[in-house]
Amino acid sequence: MTFKSINNDSGISEVMGVILITAIVVVASGIVYTMVTGYELEQPVIANIDIESVNASNEEVVLVHRGGESFDVSEISIIISVNGETLEKNLIDLPDFRPAGFDPLEGVLHKLSGATANYSHDNIWDPGDTGNFNIAGTNSPNNFDSGDLLKVTIYHRPSETIITSPEHRV
Repeated sequence: MTFKSINNDSGISEVMGVILITAIVVVASGIVYTMVTGYELEQPVIANIDIESVNASNEEVVLVHRGGESFDVSEISIIISVNGETLEKNLIDLPDFRPAGFDPLEGVLHKLSGATANYSHDNIWDPGDTGNFNIAGTNSPNNFDSGDLLKVTIYHRPSETIITSPEHRV
């Protein structure tokens, strides 16, 4: 009786290949899942902010929150442009502690409470609240005249979106 010797390892290499490919796919899927769930997107704020009034003599702009979501004033920047030209100095990091800001003393948004002229202060801009600022006289252009188009862009920094850009003819 003769014995034949068979040396065929091809079945083992196919099984090892399937195991290795499965392991690579599982590890790659875990990495992708961790990256996707670990990255949290900031939701944009949806609010209707309008220019309530503009006083050309002292260059005061009054904004009013007409509706939508409340948001923290410290998360916005206000960019002002006159006739399409953006001013050099804007309210980038609110609350602003300079005289040309939302509230130079407290660093928060003015909120008119009821029928009295008393103001309450917090950093949350709710529907019905107003906020005012004066355009700095050191800006270029340094003032606006009757008939100029004033545009106030309110930018929400965490979500990197523009909340609104109301325009007002002075």
